[in-house]
Amino acid sequence: MTSLFGCGHLQNENKNEVDEAVWGNSLKGEYVGKSILKSQITGITYPYHIYLPSSYKQNIDKNYPIIYVLDGQWNFKTFVNNIDGKNRDVIVVAIEEGPEGSDRRTIDYRLPGAMTYLEFLRQEFLPLIESTYRIDANNRSFNGVSFSGIITTALLFLDDHQQPLFKNYIAYDAPYWDKPKLMQDLIEKRLQIDDRINSNLYLTSAFPLGNHLVVMDFKENLEQFDIPGLNIHHEWYMVHHNNILSASIEDTLEIIYGKNK
Repeated sequence: MTSLFGCGHLQNENKNEVDEAVWGNSLKGEYVGKSILKSQITGITYPYHIYLPSSYKQNIDKNYPIIYVLDGQWNFKTFVNNIDGKNRDVIVVAIEEGPEGSDRRTIDYRLPGAMTYLEFLRQEFLPLIESTYRIDANNRSFNGVSFSGIITTALLFLDDHQQPLFKNYIAYDAPYWDKPKLMQDLIEKRLQIDDRINSNLYLTSAFPLGNHLVVMDFKENLEQFDIPGLNIHHEWYMVHHNNILSASIEDTLEIIYGKNK
């Protein structure tokens, strides 16, 4: 029997429970703080958080890899604690789902609403961030967990086929049972434009209380297309769906950025 998990809210250790000032002062790098952006495209105000690695201010001629993280209200600190603790020279930008209690993730992160949200990212959010900070445009990563893994995967097939925004797409225990025909249509339309995708897709899944079976089905279906240039990585973990981020993060970041210094 297939278990279906697509949490409305991840009630787990990823919640930002520690006072931000105290937590920020404990880092080697810099927690820049929390800001907001009112989108003209979605009409929603999104809070977001930024972390800069400890070497950022000293290496003024260096452009840095960047990882964009969805569900920032829960997942920002987990990413920063790993990247800061392992001395990885990576900028972390985490965007929250929207106003508290809005549950915009069930609209923005799922198809077809994800199409509008992706335009917000392209036209408003990324230009704002990258006009302010020194980023390596050839080394962007994008992460989503659960429903935000759906939009992460959709972005892979909606990104520009000649100059994609992202190098790495990271989807943790995504509920691919949600509107699979829309996702299949995205894949097929993208491959009609260009059958090559020069990117990396990192999938993880939770078993038995997670989306492992549907993630495996999605991966096997995608592999049947034999897409040139697309590298698919998959790991599964014997954890509950709600704990897939903490189980996955170190392995994934080590593959992408290397071992800690």
